[in-house]
Amino acid sequence: MNEKVIKKFREKGITILDPRNTYIGQGVQIARGNVIYPNTFLNGKIKIGLKNILGPSLHIEGQVVIGSGNNISYSHITDSKIGNNNHIGPYARLRNKVVLKNNIKIGNFVEIKNSQVGNNTQIAHLAYIGDSKIGEDVNIGAGTITANYNSVTGKKSKTVVEDGASTGSNSVLVAPITIGENAMVGAGSVVTKNVPANALAVTRPKQENKLNWVKKKK
Repeated sequence: MNEKVIKKFREKGITILDPRNTYIGQGVQIARGNVIYPNTFLNGKIKIGLKNILGPSLHIEGQVVIGSGNNISYSHITDSKIGNNNHIGPYARLRNKVVLKNNIKIGNFVEIKNSQVGNNTQIAHLAYIGDSKIGEDVNIGAGTITANYNSVTGKKSKTVVEDGASTGSNSVLVAPITIGENAMVGAGSVVTKNVPANALAVTRPKQENKLNWVKKKK
């Protein structure tokens, strides 16, 4: 059955580079101009627009809508909606009602769950974004975590990062919290209170240099 489905899409102008290592379910719709690399698995109610590059090693399942001009590789996507001209992967995980707008970069080892991400935003490295609304032109620094789950109450809370804001590397945003428009969170900060627009939030202790400490120890 998969061979027949693959053949049908190839006849419609879809480039499937390795049919023997590609699976496409019967509920999948793919527009013209797409290129599908090996080890790509598409199964579910999936609708894919024009001229995307999909794979290699891509797993998409459930109810997923993908626009046009996207480049998605080495990633796992379920029940999400992706706009146009986004770059996703390698090794990204999108699940449970993720909505990406346009011109977004989702990079290495980023997990996004039940969140919206606005135009021209970058979440490039080693981040977890859960139960969040991320605005436009936002930069999420490497290692940023939205701490959305309270293990005592079992409640999940929302994080809002407004347009133009940015977070430094290894910052933690403890929900519920709002990072205001054009605000910044300093690297290594654990932020538990709302950050006003255009403000800088820093919670790490002041650095202290102990001169000649290494020499004395030796």
